[in-house]
Amino acid sequence: MGNGVIDGFYNSRRLQERLGLLSPIEFEEKHCADQATVEQANLIPRQTLVPS
Repeated sequence: MGNGVIDGFYNSRRLQERLGLLSPIEFEEKHCADQATVEQANLIPRQTLVPS
């Protein structure tokens, strides 16, 4: 059994409807970029409101 069996079953470039019509690789790249954006937003210090 070579890599051809895996490639025939799992196509990393084929668009997947359940992944928003992205390939698995594109979906993973988008997910990682989105996570980095969320992490950056969480690093921004929030200002506390001081009652006047």
